[in-house]
Amino acid sequence: MRAFLTYSKTATTSPAFPRRGLASHTGRLDVIARMLRAALWWDGIRRDTNFVVTLGGPPNAPLTLWFKGRELEVSLRTEREAAEAIRYCMKGELKGCKASKHSFEEVLKSIGVPIYFLTEGGKDISKVGTRLPAAFVLGPQHDLELPSWLDAKPISVGPKSYLASHCISFIHFWLDTNL
Repeated sequence: MRAFLTYSKTATTSPAFPRRGLASHTGRLDVIARMLRAALWWDGIRRDTNFVVTLGGPPNAPLTLWFKGRELEVSLRTEREAAEAIRYCMKGELKGCKASKHSFEEVLKSIGVPIYFLTEGGKDISKVGTRLPAAFVLGPQHDLELPSWLDAKPISVGPKSYLASHCISFIHFWLDTNL
């Protein structure tokens, strides 16, 4: 099992967001929708993967959405379908996803598997000896600041800054071909 975890300080916590204009009206929930697709969609739902996002925007922060690939019943073919899955999860209407009021720190405490932190200054993923199960923490638009008590191994997928959704796709590729 693999999991991808992220925290967005700005993404809305209300399911009453518009169907169009995600980038400009939702605190960049569009980035989270792309990350969700990258984590859980590959010619169908990836049953070996979970995606957890803590939203920190108005009006009801924090709101954590737990997408469990093994149980999820939804299509994520498009960004719009991913945004609708987020909306239904916020409302408690999506099988395989639950919403909670857990903070990102509480999520990190509850994971129970080795945690890898994606950061530009981390060690190359090919040299780390990654094993599953594992959780990968990455920021949607910038590096996250992790609590000092967290024992997370900093890793990198390359020398430059990449889109979070691309990093997730690369990690899937690397795990699928090397483990």
